[in-house]
Amino acid sequence: MIKRIAQAWGFAAILLLPSYVDLTSSLGDERMRVPWPLTRLVLAQLVDLAIVGLVFAGLLAILRGLKLWARIRWFALAFLPIYLLVCNLRIFPFRVPYAGVALVAVAWIVILAFLILCTPNIASKLYGLGGAVLTGAVVFAFVMTAQLVSAAFWRPGIQAFAGPIPAQPGAKPRLVWIVFDELAYKPVFEARDHSLDLPNFDRLRLQSTVYTNVTPIGYHTNLVVPSLLLGRIVTSSTFTAKNQFIVRTADDPNWEPFDSGASLFGMARERGISTSIVGWYLAYCPIFVGTATECYWSNDDTEDGAPPSINASFADDVWFPLRIVAEQLVAPRVAVADVAHWESLSHVATVKDMSQHALAALANSQADIIYLHLPIPHPPAFWDRRSHNYGVGGSYLDSLDYSDRFLGQILDALETQPRWPETTLIIQGDHSWRTRIWRTTPGWSAEDERVSHGGEWDPRPFLLIHAAGQTNAAIVASPTSLMFVHDFVAAQIQPPAH
Repeated sequence: MIKRIAQAWGFAAILLLPSYVDLTSSLGDERMRVPWPLTRLVLAQLVDLAIVGLVFAGLLAILRGLKLWARIRWFALAFLPIYLLVCNLRIFPFRVPYAGVALVAVAWIVILAFLILCTPNIASKLYGLGGAVLTGAVVFAFVMTAQLVSAAFWRPGIQAFAGPIPAQPGAKPRLVWIVFDELAYKPVFEARDHSLDLPNFDRLRLQSTVYTNVTPIGYHTNLVVPSLLLGRIVTSSTFTAKNQFIVRTADDPNWEPFDSGASLFGMARERGISTSIVGWYLAYCPIFVGTATECYWSNDDTEDGAPPSINASFADDVWFPLRIVAEQLVAPRVAVADVAHWESLSHVATVKDMSQHALAALANSQADIIYLHLPIPHPPAFWDRRSHNYGVGGSYLDSLDYSDRFLGQILDALETQPRWPETTLIIQGDHSWRTRIWRTTPGWSAEDERVSHGGEWDPRPFLLIHAAGQTNAAIVASPTSLMFVHDFVAAQIQPPAH
């Protein structure tokens, strides 16, 4: 009995893996990129594991009592591996088409049928191996369960802090540095779709320098942004269960704590320059507490690739993963659409929250450097450019439309302030639109497929700099590393001696 219960728990652990995979890790990372305790999410996942395990164990107990069990077990051996494959497609690092899954399913059934009919001795050994594999899954399940329980006791670092900043004279220089996450150069200026208008990007271009050939310094935000802030290429990073951000760099393969004092914000602090941060995804405030003057960070998104959501109720967090595994059994395409819808709703909450705090910082902060890391136009889709409202089921073009509208609000806020003539404005992407990633995810739309020409990837991130008082348009077409932004900001903080 104990063995069968353990096997059922192992089956549940594999079946539900996409729902909790980002809550489990030896160091932390994705599960620590939220400023909320994870206890409720973990409890929801443990309830799901218990429900699936009990149902599986009960169903097998009933089937074993039937006279047809000898035949049913072969059907289970044919069906369960394919079902587990379908349920775990979302965590594959590459896109697996339904035709490919169907081909694998047919091949597996044909091979199994051949063994049963032609080599029953080998087929019998294969069945025994299947039971052994299921028993082996118990070890995996115990490890995952232990990591889930550990995550339940983790507590996040500080979400916000604010130090006093006195009012500043209008003639004092100011830097506003804005990272639009996933903002690519090509769809904004070089090959804009005929259905898309971006009037605010266009008007800012007339008084700014646009870099048309920026070479990226990384593919992922958790590497690019720390590289820009530190001035060293970060090759690996993680946020530990002790709320410590550690990195490895191109010039040092050893893990080391991220040195906020050596960052651009630390450099500013040493020179008495106040800084205000509003950031997403990275745990900015725990990382820069004691370094920045003001800070707010948040992330309402679902865990990366996983259904549990901070914004949902406990009942929804229990029910949704169970609903998805059921839909994957009878209607896989419906499951894909439901996951996309769920993830988009969470990203809508993130965009609303970050937009509100970013505009508040621009309007109210007296800081000399304002740094905004915005979750736009980063997928999943969150905006409908036709209705001009938040919504799911859109495309990267819809997200660009929102980004342009929000840029208009940013410019309206800045241009009416006394310090605008002395304000240098940086608008950049941390990386371009990563079509190779998003084409494999549930939220990829037909418009995304058309605009990207079947997922073609252009690596150039967006970069535009409006120097204080600049009134003319300029273009830099020569290859420019995105690390140039670090050097540019450093020069603003500590101008070279004359």
